[in-house]
Amino acid sequence: MECLTPAAEGCYNRRVSQDGQEKVRVGAECLRWRSHPVVDDYPRSLLLVAAVIALCVGVWVSFDSVGLAALTVAVLAGSLARYFVPTDYELDGSGASVRFLGHLRRVGWGDVRRFFVAPEGVQLSPFERPSRLESFRGTLLRFAGNRDEVVRFVEDQVAARRQA
Repeated sequence: MECLTPAAEGCYNRRVSQDGQEKVRVGAECLRWRSHPVVDDYPRSLLLVAAVIALCVGVWVSFDSVGLAALTVAVLAGSLARYFVPTDYELDGSGASVRFLGHLRRVGWGDVRRFFVAPEGVQLSPFERPSRLESFRGTLLRFAGNRDEVVRFVEDQVAARRQA
C-alpha cells in the first residue's frame, strides 16, 4: 500500500512498503529516494557477505590471530560501507544532495559540466570532458528502482542551466 506524506519545501514522499525503500516522486520541484544496495540486490549481497566471512575466517585460521581477523572485518566494512549502509538522495531545482553516514554533499546544477548514465546510476561530473578524476570529484546518484525518474530530472535540470 502506498501513502503520500508531506515533506519539506513542498515535496511529497511516496513510501513503497514492498521492500522497505523510500521512493519519492515529488512533482517537478523535488525528487527524493534512498538507495540501500545490500537490500536492493539480495542475491549478490548473500555472495558478498559469504565472501567477507570466508576471508575473515581464512585470515583467522591462516595467522591464528583473532586481532588480524578483526582488522580484516574493519577494513572490509570500511571499504564496503557504501554497499551496506543506505544513502539518501535529494534532487531539487538548485542541485543534488547526497547524505551518507551523516555527511551531506551538495552539488549545484551550475557546477555540473557533464553527466552520463551508468548501469548503477547517474554520474554528475564537474569536468567538460571525460576524466579519470570523475570517480573522485564527481557525484554518483545511485538508482533504487527509479532510473527513468532520476535520468529525466537530471536531464531537465542540466538542460535548463545550459539554456540560461
